[in-house]
Amino acid sequence: MNWIKLVLIFTVTVILTTAPLFGDDATNQFNSAKTAFDSKQYESAQTGFNTFLTRFPTHAKVNEATFYLAESLMYLRQYSFAETYFNRLVALGLNDLYARAALFRLAEIPYIQGQLDIAKSRLEEFVEKLSQDINLQFVLYYLGDIAMRSNTSSAAAEAEWYFEQANRMFPEGAKSLESKLGLAWAKNKLGKQTEANAIYQQLMSSTNPSIVEQATYQYGTALFERGLYQEAINTLTNFQRQYPASSSFADSQRVIARCRGRLNDYEGALQTLAQIAQPTPDDLLMRVRCLYGLKKMQEAKTALVEAKRVAGTTHRDEVAMLESVFLSNQKDWRGTIDMLEQVLVPQFDSFNNRMVINYFSLPLASGTKRLSEEAIFRACSLLTLAYANNGDSVKANALLTEMQVQAALSGNLRLTSITTDTANELANIGTTPNRGGSGSGNSLAGRGNTQWTPGNQTSGSRTPTLQTTGTDLEKFWNADRLYRAKNYEATAQQLEHILSGYYNQIAMPPQYIIFYNITGASGALDENTFAKACSMLVLSKAQLGNMEQANAVLQTFASRIRMTDAVQKNLLQETSDQLMALAKGGGTTTGSSSLLADAEQRRLLREANSFFRSQRYDQADAKLTELIASNPAEAVLTEALFLQGKAKFGLGRERESIALLERIVDAFPDAKEYPEAVWSLGLYYESGGDSFQAVEYFQILADKFSNFKNIDGALYFLAVDDLTNGSGRKATTYLSRVYKNNRSGLYWSHATWTLAYEAYKNKQYTTAEKYIQEILRHPPDAVVLDRALYLKGELALRRNDYESAFLAFREVGKLCADSPLSYHATRNAQIAAVKIN
Repeated sequence: MNWIKLVLIFTVTVILTTAPLFGDDATNQFNSAKTAFDSKQYESAQTGFNTFLTRFPTHAKVNEATFYLAESLMYLRQYSFAETYFNRLVALGLNDLYARAALFRLAEIPYIQGQLDIAKSRLEEFVEKLSQDINLQFVLYYLGDIAMRSNTSSAAAEAEWYFEQANRMFPEGAKSLESKLGLAWAKNKLGKQTEANAIYQQLMSSTNPSIVEQATYQYGTALFERGLYQEAINTLTNFQRQYPASSSFADSQRVIARCRGRLNDYEGALQTLAQIAQPTPDDLLMRVRCLYGLKKMQEAKTALVEAKRVAGTTHRDEVAMLESVFLSNQKDWRGTIDMLEQVLVPQFDSFNNRMVINYFSLPLASGTKRLSEEAIFRACSLLTLAYANNGDSVKANALLTEMQVQAALSGNLRLTSITTDTANELANIGTTPNRGGSGSGNSLAGRGNTQWTPGNQTSGSRTPTLQTTGTDLEKFWNADRLYRAKNYEATAQQLEHILSGYYNQIAMPPQYIIFYNITGASGALDENTFAKACSMLVLSKAQLGNMEQANAVLQTFASRIRMTDAVQKNLLQETSDQLMALAKGGGTTTGSSSLLADAEQRRLLREANSFFRSQRYDQADAKLTELIASNPAEAVLTEALFLQGKAKFGLGRERESIALLERIVDAFPDAKEYPEAVWSLGLYYESGGDSFQAVEYFQILADKFSNFKNIDGALYFLAVDDLTNGSGRKATTYLSRVYKNNRSGLYWSHATWTLAYEAYKNKQYTTAEKYIQEILRHPPDAVVLDRALYLKGELALRRNDYESAFLAFREVGKLCADSPLSYHATRNAQIAAVKIN
């Protein structure tokens, strides 16, 4: 940022009478210096104000002269000297006008110099002391900008707060457009895509060319961060055509290269990277990954050597990860182990046969980027397989066990998926000890390039079976054969294997998660084939009689396709119709269009309620259609819309349900059904996998309806979303509200467990134990009982209280035999028993 362009909002109208003691000489000296300052002749101004202060140290304009002397030094970039004079003014007390302006400059100087830690502290002090000052608009913007540049987990949430305050307090201020741009960035980082898009569109329509340029680039980057790679490429390519001289041009090339890499267009990514005149270490590491993806191994190794030479300690862990992948690809298991152990710092307890990964808690060297939690799990996966291939099955299984426990405790489905894949590969290694390390190598290369068609099938088996190898297309056509053979159970298993599908029955309400990423790579599913796979999975679940999961898959299916695509939209409708037929569901009845008397409206409403309570949703829907068509009074209409929304959801027609509820929210904000409609919309969007939209509705309840009967649910969902997609900073506040609100509520145990687990992860063991004890006294919801007991055992082990640990672990096996933690708890109970004896 060019600091010279910063405008100090400093409106001062001061009429001072110069004391006769000094006469015209003092006035002339001051005016001469001020004229030089106003003419931007800062050296002359500095000399003039210095002379004035030396000759007239008790003059009434001493403070003003001191301020403009410091300002002159600011513009001459003599910051340390400027600070000396600003400090003199601040020492006078903040009742003085120039002292307040000096306090702002003292906070701004380190920001200009890039000393962000010092700047942050001083800017926060300014907010605390002068919360209504006109310069606060700059202070809030600077604090938001500092948050954007930090790598902390709370960066986006902090930036959002500061930029929102800047826009709220100074909507037309000098930094309003820049603050809005920062706010869009923060909201995109926090997953609030709808809000971010609205701000980006507003800024891209601005009359300020610089803001339009910045917003267009940032919007393209936002699309990349959401995984919309082709849309990001299109936006940024257009940006490059419009702004070829932009300072963000090279950065736009970097983002395009990464988009192409994610789409497995490694050649295109390399071509884009080659156009960057001054590549960064990140660019060089990206080039390594692309060369690896093209199987140009020697070039990739050479590129990694170059990247490592310039990357320094900042990218130390990422470089080590890449080196370990190359070592694994060469089947150098010992080298892979040594490399990853340096990164992860595992600690093997041979007596208890346990593995601890210290990377989670060890402080990083200054300036080093920490791997993400998912990257750490992938490194653990690679290390597990390296141990196994090197013949150390004990450590391999111990590390896999640690991954399983941490994934189960965290509840993170992506980590669970990585752990499951690792377990499957480990089982294959155990069956075929001499097998190569292709599984680990594929972490960079992506999927194979062999295109498969149904005619290429070479299996001699007449009865199709589950296929676990080959491309995604091969597996899909195998699922198609299984489905036509009416082997619906195997069909569902095959499709879940392809789609990385997972039914999360712990969620409230339960939902179906699909991790599959449509990349466009050869051998992978394209959009239409992906839609067919989802459709087949819906109907397979229905044929097996599992209508709950079938509907959950259908909701996810609807959220993942493009409704503008006629083929995909028709397939969704056909699937929904077939599902309804399998469920023997009825249709709706078109009601009368005549206006009914109030008594008749109430009668229809009572009948509809009766049908709804007895779960005859089709009949309730028919009555409500008739009622709504009669143009009823607003109070009746809103109640009917709400009830019909719930009825249609009960019929599995989620999109129609959401449309009805959103009509209440949009048109009837004062209706008594409004908070219930907002709550239901949050739940329905959450169950359909659209957590971003769900969060917007839950936030309305948190902000405006603190006494709403389901406020605990809204707060809990907000906390979970913040822990999953945000900074985690707001989660503790939300969870604490649930914890204090209603101990008999549905979400109390879940919120208290989450507080316990977060405290445990942060090594706040006393706090974690307090929450666990409260959960177990409650008694807890069955869903958290196994985790609470297991964590109780872990906490007891840390105190060397082996008897309490034994009892806690034993209870997991007795009370929660089906839990994924049961096996580990039984094993830990045996270890604790040995310690007792």
